[in-house]
Amino acid sequence: MFRFMSKNGAGDGCGGGGGGGGGGVALEVTVLSAESLRLPPPSYYSLIPRRLRPYVTVSSAASACSTDVAAAASGEHSWNDTLVVPVGAEFLESRGGGGVHVAVYSEPACRLVGGATPLGWCRIPAADVLDGLRPPRALRRLSYSLRCPRTGGPARGVVHLAVRVLGDLVPPPPPQHAPSTPPAQPGWCRVAMGIPVSGTSAAVVGMPAWAAWGGEAAASR
Repeated sequence: MFRFMSKNGAGDGCGGGGGGGGGGVALEVTVLSAESLRLPPPSYYSLIPRRLRPYVTVSSAASACSTDVAAAASGEHSWNDTLVVPVGAEFLESRGGGGVHVAVYSEPACRLVGGATPLGWCRIPAADVLDGLRPPRALRRLSYSLRCPRTGGPARGVVHLAVRVLGDLVPPPPPQHAPSTPPAQPGWCRVAMGIPVSGTSAAVVGMPAWAAWGGEAAASR
């Protein structure tokens, strides 16, 4: 796996620039734009007019940050806000799952009446950033289809991001090999297999040559 060390130390964990916390590893997410966003149908009759006022939240296990409310132009909402969230080993090692969570909400027209309306979510997996094709600090342009906040199925909308890892890649230390087992020393307890000189297929059991020589030497004394 990979390990990152920050050049500038721990940052504030939100906003642009620094390396963030989480052991010196941070993910910089620039929320560029979103398209085809749509409010879910109202669950009850309301006299308050509903208006699409989207913003994006980027969160990890350590921190969460949000953009401002987007300005709409020709059906596409744009932000160009850069957020930095600290990540740790759980992100770097989660190649098949996990990742950084991105959620899109719509701010209510009147905050005194209700909270934000979830529009959809997606997840940035580590495999999309640590793909081995370019350095982790290289900026990657990524687009994700949003998932339904209630069922997890496909939702209306696509979010466009620019993502890179902040921190210096440090290769892992080489694995420590266990010391090799020393070769067995000769002893009188070892038995050797041999084939008779007569050429028959039967095998005989005898003492090794060095063992027999040792026995004759002992007898001659």
